[in-house]
Amino acid sequence: MNAPLALIGVAVLMQAGTSGFLSGRLDGAQSLLFSTTAFALATVVFTVVDRVRRGPGRAVLRAHGRLMVAANVLTAVTFIGFYLSLVYVPAALAVSIETAIGPLVIAIAAGRAARVGDHLVGWVLLGCSGALALRLSGDAAGAVPMGRLATGVGLALLAGLGAAGLALLSKRLGRLAVPPVTVTANRFHLTYLAALVLLALDPPAVADVRTRLPLLVLVGLIAVVVPLYLLQVGLQRADSLGAMTLITTMPGLTYLAQVAFGVPFDPWALALTVVITVIAVGYARRPRRADPQPAAVVPVSQGPGR
Repeated sequence: MNAPLALIGVAVLMQAGTSGFLSGRLDGAQSLLFSTTAFALATVVFTVVDRVRRGPGRAVLRAHGRLMVAANVLTAVTFIGFYLSLVYVPAALAVSIETAIGPLVIAIAAGRAARVGDHLVGWVLLGCSGALALRLSGDAAGAVPMGRLATGVGLALLAGLGAAGLALLSKRLGRLAVPPVTVTANRFHLTYLAALVLLALDPPAVADVRTRLPLLVLVGLIAVVVPLYLLQVGLQRADSLGAMTLITTMPGLTYLAQVAFGVPFDPWALALTVVITVIAVGYARRPRRADPQPAAVVPVSQGPGR
């Protein structure tokens, strides 16, 4: 596996582990508190790193302001949607829905550049992910009231569309030679601000900040700050379809993390996880040209250290 895909794989492992840990441990207010804390922390960390490296942060905003606004919107939709979905449905179901639609969205966006096999593998992974989600959360999802189930599924679908859009946008930023650390320093503003506004509407949650903050900062480092930087680097350098195909392994890995935290073991779920992983890793490594091509490439001047 090449280096960009390896970075995506490490990021997926870290996010799956923390998703398994967070499932069932956060209510709606705590999920918003987590989003506010984690993404504000990521912004601070990477802004400092970008300034120390004398990165082209201001030049990027001037040259590609619209792309960074789009990155902020897609990031907010993806992550607030996903973490809120964990409040309504089991983590395995939320992650399956979010990740399974990614390869198909990328293949459809690629138009004629996508091969028949790209669409076929997308549908196969979608079917396997759906089977895994039903296996892991069929009983639990059946116990969820229909309104909550529909809300959770809708939020996860929205997050999946946002994630696919981010993959395509990240690849375009990579072609424009925008450093990943600069992107990571500038794309979370809307996410933490939106989460903060929603959080402020719940006074009891605001009062809970002092007791929850240390744990959320620690989990935020593991779940957001480190893996999202690795993911950003990978998405800007790997092809989008290969990246999103690899990300479909997250539901199975999330399930394994949940087993580690006390969820009963299911051999059929393990078998489906192995099937998804073999297909995803094998297909992600195949060379392809399924990314929609941007109209123009205009490099941004970069400071030392890039």
